[in-house]
Amino acid sequence: MRRAALIYNPTSGRRQHAQALDTVLATLRGGGFAVEPAPTSYAGEATLLARGQAADGCEVVFSFGGDGTAREVAAGLLGTPAALGFLPGGTANVLSHGFGLPKDPVRAAAALCTAPVCDFDVGLAGGQSPFLMMVSAGLDAAILAALDLRLKRRLGKGAYAVQGLREWWRYAYPDLDILADGKPLTATFAAVANIPYYGGSFRLAPNAQPDNRRFELVLFHSRGRMATLGFALDLFRGAHVRRRDVTVLRAEEVVLAGPAGAAAQVDGDLCSECLPLTVRLAPDRLKVLFPARRT
Repeated sequence: MRRAALIYNPTSGRRQHAQALDTVLATLRGGGFAVEPAPTSYAGEATLLARGQAADGCEVVFSFGGDGTAREVAAGLLGTPAALGFLPGGTANVLSHGFGLPKDPVRAAAALCTAPVCDFDVGLAGGQSPFLMMVSAGLDAAILAALDLRLKRRLGKGAYAVQGLREWWRYAYPDLDILADGKPLTATFAAVANIPYYGGSFRLAPNAQPDNRRFELVLFHSRGRMATLGFALDLFRGAHVRRRDVTVLRAEEVVLAGPAGAAAQVDGDLCSECLPLTVRLAPDRLKVLFPARRT
């Protein structure tokens, strides 16, 4: 039996995942994990719990909740020998696609029971805040900055659509000043990606790999409502990288330099820091249970 802990956010995903908690625990225990649950009660507690579980000898710490909970757990495990196991239980669960996991948490738990441990690059945003998926600035960050959390709790993903339409109509689409490995660039939307997926199953950065010590930087250069709508429609059908107003390149360090005070998003949540924001790779890699990859 491998010693493990399961950290979960009781309020994630409108609390729907709580119904599966007992079955998830039983699945993990049947798969060889001596696992105990550990609920969180405030933002940031998952990081402290994960760090404590790793110091106490846990081999694996499972994150059961949304992508934000996984990011907090990863922050506590970075630099330790303990591995992260992601169990989807949030609103978007983009990491399910990144890890090649089923959306159903019980099926995901079964897959993780036989998954190998792999190395996973971790990004650092601004004041060393770790992230797993991506950092972006532009319309999506403006949507998160204006999002009513009460509406999110009621509507789930629908809240993003409602707020997205509002911001799409009134957003000014200002230029973003960017430095990619020291090279100056401009765009109206910029995403610094560690995995391909964005907003669910959409492959915004199709060649991003979380183990190659590089980010994939996706830039959209046009402005205005109709151009942005066209970019979104092309993203939905996987054709956005062929657009003339889209640039895709690789970089080790990206500075989202301005406009100063503009919002950024980190792994689907509003970043606690505004632009300017430096994005780089953490020197340590995270251990993860990764059924989609080979050791």
